[in-house]
Amino acid sequence: MDDGANVPDNNGFPKPEGETSAGKGAGRGCRRLRWKLVGLALALLLAAVAVAAWLLRDRAPAGPPIILTMPNGEKYQFVGTTYGKKNVPPSLEAKLVSALPWCLANWAQKYVGPQISHYNGGEKFETPNLFIWFQLPRTNAPRSSLGQQFCASLADEAGIEAGVLEYPPGFDGSVAWHYASFSLIPRRSRVLQLDFYPFYVGARSSTPVASISIPNPLYGNYPQWKPEPVPTVKKAGDLEVRLDDLVTTNRAGGAIIMANGSVGHPFQPATKFAFSVRSSSETNEEWVLESAELDDATGNVLRYSSTTSFSSTMMAFAGYHRPQQNEWAAYSESFAGTLWPGEAAWRLKLEFKRALGFAPEEVVTFKNVPVPAMGATNNTPISTNAGGIQIVLTKFVRWPDITNKGGGFADRASYVAVELPGKPKGVVLDFLRMKADTGQAEKSGAGNLAFGYQVALKSIPANAKTMDFTFVVQKTRSVEFLVRPPQPE
Repeated sequence: MDDGANVPDNNGFPKPEGETSAGKGAGRGCRRLRWKLVGLALALLLAAVAVAAWLLRDRAPAGPPIILTMPNGEKYQFVGTTYGKKNVPPSLEAKLVSALPWCLANWAQKYVGPQISHYNGGEKFETPNLFIWFQLPRTNAPRSSLGQQFCASLADEAGIEAGVLEYPPGFDGSVAWHYASFSLIPRRSRVLQLDFYPFYVGARSSTPVASISIPNPLYGNYPQWKPEPVPTVKKAGDLEVRLDDLVTTNRAGGAIIMANGSVGHPFQPATKFAFSVRSSSETNEEWVLESAELDDATGNVLRYSSTTSFSSTMMAFAGYHRPQQNEWAAYSESFAGTLWPGEAAWRLKLEFKRALGFAPEEVVTFKNVPVPAMGATNNTPISTNAGGIQIVLTKFVRWPDITNKGGGFADRASYVAVELPGKPKGVVLDFLRMKADTGQAEKSGAGNLAFGYQVALKSIPANAKTMDFTFVVQKTRSVEFLVRPPQPE
């Protein structure tokens, strides 16, 4: 006879699985099975945590403690380094919490948060960084803020500072962990020297106010590149580029004196390079620098783009043109930061675009774009293409006109945002011009920001209903040079 498990009940529906005529005893059996499965899952989780604890066990620096003494007398103990894109302290609790799903991590923070607290916790970096960690060698007694900010620099075992100045997020007694992070590291040096400088107007120290030396966790053997003679010429299609000179300013400390006699920040290493360009094209072209990248065989990379760094490029797009047909046009540019000179060669990659002489299919205009009401945003995307490359106007934000005399990006400036979907490599977008249906609008600034390309508007004509925005979308050209690093004096 059927045991009743699949016999319809009085309502005509089959009984659920497990709800048999055996009654409550069978239900208790199912519950016991569920608890066994839960117990097994917890056991597996604890085993995984134990394995993770063994793999992530803390490795304290060997030898006597390394103490960093700040100008006010506060002492911080060096407790280790980490390397990666996340600023996770070198403690078991911090590593385990960072590995948890966000919902569990938030729960765990309630219990271990004070022990792993640090500034900008959970921040993700675009490139791997070396994090140098410190702690106050004291108990959990209340701590007070140091009230002073610092900038930091790395030097190799010869005392040569390079890379770029970094700004630690705060050596403040209110948190448990403190760190300085660096994306550029002298990997051929067995020892790293970490130098701190005061960061405030009026600081006149040309020497570090605090310094320590630690073993370099990234020390190793790396290949060496072979340098080329300078000057030398490279070609990219009908574009010729000649690297004429490269110099650097890296040393162990110093300061920059401003026009008013004050000091804004300690000496910043810099790279300066002179180059010349010419085009064999019959068109009236002007090639300008889009980006410059300096790297070495150990993995250090410095990259700067035209929107923030290169005066010749900004002047060209402002209308100060220098056509380069069959004639060399000389330029000199620089950017903050440099690499360590102990390499046989650095690689300098220069990427170029045109500021004049565009092909018709590279120029595109968004016509009759509706002007939003004051304080409003138009989020309706408008899509078109230039030479087969899609470009989308994603947003138009309207604020009152800017009345100050300066330019750039204001906190509350009207702006238009545009994007290149998929961000195709080797393709750049630049703003050319705009106009409103009732007159000429005035630009405040334009360029790539973290959230896309934007055109900031200083003013929009009164009663304007629509505007036209014209852009150029073009493919870049690149050349590379292997150059012997300048040696410090």
